[in-house]
Amino acid sequence: MVERTKIRQEYLDKLAELIKIPSVSAKKTGLTEASDLIKTFFQELKADHVIVDNEYEFPLVLAQFKSAKTDAKTLLIYNHYDVQPAEPFDLWHSDPWTLTERDDKFFGRGVDDDKGNLLARLTALAEYLDENQYQLPVNIDFVVEGSEETASRGLAQYLQKHADFLKNDLVIWESGGYNSKEQQELNGGTKGIVTFDLKAKTAGRDLHSSLAPVVDSAAWQLVAVINSLRNPDGTIAVKGVYDSVRKASERELALVDQYSTIDEHLLVDSFKLTAALLNNRDKTDLLKALYFSPALNIEGISSGYQETGVKTVLPAEATAKLEIRLVPDQDPRDIFDKVAAHLQEHGFTNVKAVYTLGEKPYRSDLSAPEIQRVIKATEKVYGKDISLLPTTPGTGPMAYFYDNFKSPITAAGIGYADSADHAPDENVRIKDYFDHVDFIKELIKSYD
Repeated sequence: MVERTKIRQEYLDKLAELIKIPSVSAKKTGLTEASDLIKTFFQELKADHVIVDNEYEFPLVLAQFKSAKTDAKTLLIYNHYDVQPAEPFDLWHSDPWTLTERDDKFFGRGVDDDKGNLLARLTALAEYLDENQYQLPVNIDFVVEGSEETASRGLAQYLQKHADFLKNDLVIWESGGYNSKEQQELNGGTKGIVTFDLKAKTAGRDLHSSLAPVVDSAAWQLVAVINSLRNPDGTIAVKGVYDSVRKASERELALVDQYSTIDEHLLVDSFKLTAALLNNRDKTDLLKALYFSPALNIEGISSGYQETGVKTVLPAEATAKLEIRLVPDQDPRDIFDKVAAHLQEHGFTNVKAVYTLGEKPYRSDLSAPEIQRVIKATEKVYGKDISLLPTTPGTGPMAYFYDNFKSPITAAGIGYADSADHAPDENVRIKDYFDHVDFIKELIKSYD
């Protein structure tokens, strides 16, 4: 059993309060309630400045804790209070909106992604302030957004608006944790993304399918477009997509080769894959593709009759949702424009591409001096066997922070390989939660 001080229990109670709020950005529910509650957390900690800015629909919470040192550096901590939907509810073994403790773990929607990470960091700050007469050796700024799960809408504008307020020397990212080898993992990047809809329309209404010998359907045209976007080996067939791809450095390649836990067997066994991996990649090619290459994905396709039984219809409309994960130095709008141009060049005049969301990519080789500070603090708490990755295959808004502040960024957190983020029974191990509290305190102490 991990010992819980009075402060640690107090902040667990606060975490329970926050998890009760279904702050789902995809549904735009609970966002005001969650941001207001977090504001009170900062105020109770006697932050020098606290702001809730709701100009761009999804409220942003900003807080500053100032050091008395005139030459103090500034640590910026980024988190988000929005969460994924909890459905399907019947697959949870406890109420997703109740912080539940069992089997040496905490369960609840957002307990790892990302409310638990935020409250662990607030716990660390509260303990440090209590133990040091409310004196800090470093300025600490918090940015807590409400749209991370929906492509961080408005965050770029918020950061530009408050750029002078938030100048910093180091950014600690919203989450992280243990990999499948039980190494605490630090990573320095995220892929970008552009999402778009393809909408095909070939007639004023659905037709009788007896006309299929002479009339093309929207469904067939949509399938043809999708097939034209990708080569058999999984690479993207759109002209110019790879023109701006930044080549991975030797250090970045070496870090991924040394520390990535992903290989063919892990993918096949973990996900019970029945389809062969694209292009029968060896581990080197697999890792290059996963970490350093863009990728096209179909999120969903819809057309025609979908209910029980048969309806012999020739669909007049068909839609698909697609995404392209991006790597430095690709730009979401530029890549989307290339997709739109591809449709025109190939004569797909009945299919339109509609831009939906985009985020830029960011990548770091973790060699900056301030990142070395983080590594030392990590080793003091977790030991020497840690993992360093220059990026992840996933997407996040790191580039927004780098564009504004040009400071190094690294992710660390309370999760582990089976935290089930975005899935039923999202959880963290209790020991990992409190180890992160100790890590943040150690990082603060490093500025003494």
